[in-house]
Amino acid sequence: MENTMTKQKKRNKKPILSIGVWIAFVIFALYSISLLFPFIWMLLNSFRGVEEWQHITTFDQYWSLPTNWDFSNYAKILKTDINGDNLLSMILNSLILTILGTVVNVFFSACAAYAVAKYDFPGKKILYGLAIFAMVVPIVGTLPAQVKFMEFLHLNDTYIGVLFLYSGAFGFNFILLHSAFESISWNYAEAAQMDGAGHFQIFFKVMIPMCKGPIISCCILQAITLWNDYSTPFLFLQSHKTLAVGLQSIQNELKLTGNYPLVFAAIIISIVPVIVLYSLFQKKIIENTVAGGLKG
Repeated sequence: MENTMTKQKKRNKKPILSIGVWIAFVIFALYSISLLFPFIWMLLNSFRGVEEWQHITTFDQYWSLPTNWDFSNYAKILKTDINGDNLLSMILNSLILTILGTVVNVFFSACAAYAVAKYDFPGKKILYGLAIFAMVVPIVGTLPAQVKFMEFLHLNDTYIGVLFLYSGAFGFNFILLHSAFESISWNYAEAAQMDGAGHFQIFFKVMIPMCKGPIISCCILQAITLWNDYSTPFLFLQSHKTLAVGLQSIQNELKLTGNYPLVFAAIIISIVPVIVLYSLFQKKIIENTVAGGLKG
């Protein structure tokens, strides 16, 4: 009798759960569609000629297809000089900082996470607590001191200085990799030690390969973050504009002539790499960041 009642309760719960899932799906689907509208609007208008854009007067015209598709806007914006810089040089600067910054940040985060996860030393728990604390507390108040510190080290307005700032090991990557390293049995390290491996060999040849899934996820997320980073290059790399910083200059320069289709083309170019990167690796990101990076 009790088993029959339990089965009936489970059957009664299934429709409620199904309805809840569908409601959540509809809400998030509508939210996702709302986020796509600005990008679709910019994409459409990036193919308009400047004369057609300037003669648009109604809302319907903004959303209508271009009368004459001007694909040359993308070539023009790549060649346009903005205060001595062009979009190609900005893209190159962004690529350099994104690739090198990702390598530096993830490497030092992996080193710190491995040491805290696998070795016992005084203050170990304090370091982990400080890593979480650093993620919660805003760093805006420390920017004046940071600027003075970089000037004191003569690293201001240099690639090395920006990479130095990107090398901070205690952040989201540290938390994720700490969980990943902690889930790996130390028996693998002991087996390597019996074969004569040292600490560095264990780290690079045993632990890193076993933790490659979370590390790849960290690299992808960090690359997206650095590609979109505005404040650090703006403050500490004034002579070499990145794409995130340069878009503001492009907008200020071109809005004077009313050539907004070129601005839209520049924005589309800047977001395409992020969309492609996330689309290719979204499954791997989700797999390795669920449950704190426990899946390797």
